[in-house]
Amino acid sequence: MRTSNTTHGVGAYTMPVVAAVDRSERAESVLKRASVLADDADLDLHVVHVGKSMVPHYKSGYETKGTEIISKQKATGIARDIGQDVLGGTEFQPVGLQGDPAREILEYAAEHDAEYIVVSARKQSPLGQAVFGSVTQSLLLNADRPVVSVPPDSA
Repeated sequence: MRTSNTTHGVGAYTMPVVAAVDRSERAESVLKRASVLADDADLDLHVVHVGKSMVPHYKSGYETKGTEIISKQKATGIARDIGQDVLGGTEFQPVGLQGDPAREILEYAAEHDAEYIVVSARKQSPLGQAVFGSVTQSLLLNADRPVVSVPPDSA
């Protein structure tokens, strides 16, 4: 297990691979790639799912716009379920966050000094180019560490 040169409190801490997953079929390819990266570099694997939080709307109160509101506890359960479904007995830490997915993933990766953030591209365009969702695009453009974008059909 690799540790950072920076210490917080007593002893060194482990640098994880952060696998950002949702409930789509793309989670499988993300987790498989993240697991290989973690194993190859002897790092911990953190499976992260971000739930939307309710934000008061100035006119209508709490506006969800069709998005399910998920607590951190429920998001952690979703991360655990997805991880167990794909990884079986592989050791990982399920993490549930709440809020804007890109911002929360970037903050989590920075706080835990993640070695990599692993995400999925959505699909390919008719010309064969990768198409990224807004969260993946934001992570690719704003992360201060390597972001691995896994093709959805690489599971």
